[in-house]
Amino acid sequence: MKPRLSVVVPVHNVEDHLEDCLRSVAGQSVGDIEVVLVDDGSTDGSTAIAKSFAAHDRRFRYVRRPNGGPGAARNTGVRHTTPDVPYLAFVDSDDVVVHDGYARMLASLESTGSDLATGNVWQLTEQGRQQARQYHWLTGSRARTHIGRDPRLLADRAAWNKVFRRSFWDRHAFVFPEGRLYEDTPVTIPAHYLAGSVDVLHEHVHYWRVREGSISRRRTDVKGVRDRISACEQVSAFLAGRGGVANGGARRRYDLSCLRDDFVYFLDGLPMGGPEYREAFMADAGAFLDRMERMDGAGRADRAVAHEFPVSLRIKWQLVKERRLPELLEVLAFERANGAGTFTVGGVPGRRQAGFPGIPDTVRLARTDLPAVARLLDARWGDDGKLRLRGYAYIRNLPATTPRHSLKMGLVRATQGQVLRTVPVRGVLAPEATVDSGQQLHRYDHSGFEMTLDPRRLRPGGWMVGMMVAAQGTVRRVAVRAVETGAAQPLVHDLGDGRRAVLDYRGGRLRLTLTQLPARCEGHRFGRDLELTGRLYEGARPKALVLTCEGVADQEFGHPVECRPDGRFTVRIPLADLAGMAGAPPAPHRAPREVEPEPGGRWRARLVLADGTRVPLAVAPESAPPVVADAAGELVLDLSGQPFVEWAAWTPDGALRVEGVTGAGTGVRQDEGPDRLVLRHETLRETVSVPVTHDERGAGVPEGVDGKVREGGYGGRRFTAF
Repeated sequence: MKPRLSVVVPVHNVEDHLEDCLRSVAGQSVGDIEVVLVDDGSTDGSTAIAKSFAAHDRRFRYVRRPNGGPGAARNTGVRHTTPDVPYLAFVDSDDVVVHDGYARMLASLESTGSDLATGNVWQLTEQGRQQARQYHWLTGSRARTHIGRDPRLLADRAAWNKVFRRSFWDRHAFVFPEGRLYEDTPVTIPAHYLAGSVDVLHEHVHYWRVREGSISRRRTDVKGVRDRISACEQVSAFLAGRGGVANGGARRRYDLSCLRDDFVYFLDGLPMGGPEYREAFMADAGAFLDRMERMDGAGRADRAVAHEFPVSLRIKWQLVKERRLPELLEVLAFERANGAGTFTVGGVPGRRQAGFPGIPDTVRLARTDLPAVARLLDARWGDDGKLRLRGYAYIRNLPATTPRHSLKMGLVRATQGQVLRTVPVRGVLAPEATVDSGQQLHRYDHSGFEMTLDPRRLRPGGWMVGMMVAAQGTVRRVAVRAVETGAAQPLVHDLGDGRRAVLDYRGGRLRLTLTQLPARCEGHRFGRDLELTGRLYEGARPKALVLTCEGVADQEFGHPVECRPDGRFTVRIPLADLAGMAGAPPAPHRAPREVEPEPGGRWRARLVLADGTRVPLAVAPESAPPVVADAAGELVLDLSGQPFVEWAAWTPDGALRVEGVTGAGTGVRQDEGPDRLVLRHETLRETVSVPVTHDERGAGVPEGVDGKVREGGYGGRRFTAF
């Protein structure tokens, strides 16, 4: 089979990760590929691993060369590919390619005719995966776009999350810089500008492994900082050489992105670096700023070279430009203690100035330099059907040491249309605001608020929750957000008559959504079947309930819905079907070994309405396993057998008592079940194992029609652990 894609893999001393990388390439869903392994003078077991792959898979070819760095190895690899193969890709030998990443990028290119395709990236560590920070902006796919129309692509600087059209690559004779680090950018950014169009995929195509000591993590290395600045200079010169007003703007946008994204990493490393590192950074970064000023004509006294940046970054780059290292170190030391963006504020509204302890300079503040902060601390529904919110809101760097320093009003804005309503709030003390701010210069203790929302006064739909804050002559409007990511959990509440309220976060901002449900499951029991019962609303008459296995597209079970004249419904799921679903093979785990596989066995419920439309079936949030509510309050039949914690509390002697159910929906016998509960720290991955005791009554022992206990516990076994 003639290959359609050439993949170049530079290899150098990565024996711990190379096999994972090559297996991910060999296992791609597109099989017509050729893979050139360039052994860049490895001295560990990488050579044997690469040769083994080349010996056992004829799509792989092994090439050995003296060590010259990643750029030289990639160039060597390109020269050893088959020239008439239409597409070209690169992968670093410690990374992993998503199993269908190349297939999706190739399909996009063949559909659009674009010159290159780029995709989203996971960051991979020993703790698992997370969204790569550089690609947080990538939330939607865009075909046939261009960096000139979407400047956010300036952050897309890696070579390994892309597929290039080979004719485009050869036409522009792209070559990676050799003998220096950070070789990607001088190729990828010019490629973005030279491309006729680019396809951007928001789906993840690549796992970027971050290793301690890898090239991209050498913060105080002299060669590292000089090579990074040199790479940015090379791209900037390319853009400047294209001429024209539009390209001049592109060059400035790129230069600013270097100051904001590339150089800050090394700037923040100055306190840890030695004299040689500090001298190299100040000289090379200062020269970069001098060149920017000459080309921009930005030498006016009232305009800093990076005037678009936040004030805390402006002052640091101004000190670099003036080669004032002692003052710069003072600012960095202050930021380490108080966080970036903290400063004193002087002057009157409209002519505010920022000051930093340890330096005499003041900097004129822009409106964006005094942002507002609003965080939710607690949300609960009252017996009167109203939602009570407690949190804090303040304008950063304007202390709220007395109630009059922080005046607030609540806002709710409809997500559809222009409806905006004000909501009175009560000011309260919130010392958490000062603690959460992570700084020691200002106090925000009087920034607390309490707000009450009555859903009966809001129309159905989504409502964004925000605050208007006034402090010391400055007024700001701000969305309410969670204190931290882990606290951003939905709160589901049923208002009666099929009306439901869900408090959650959209794009990190607090949202209240009011909906009218077509149906709601209110209970379940085991007999000969698993029987689901509930209520119908608004005249809904569903025909069937469809259960679909999460992560497995072709696994589906359907069951008829019995609709009664009194507005109630019943669905009966035979226990034989439950056994079949519990035994269904889980979705294949194609992620790297550092990513924990999903337990499987979770079946989502959808009602099929009279017109064929499928809608989620809501369930009471307190429903017991195996019939459980997901975060949005929608029914999931969980047959994974995983333990469910239903209650936890601290005992008077300081122990944590945990009660729950295990094995729900799996027909577990009452003499079966785990004898220990394992707790694992989410970040450190440390584990603690504690014994459990079981309630011999079980959690849901099925009864026969004669009322006698039947063998097997589909409700699972109850457990207690301390």
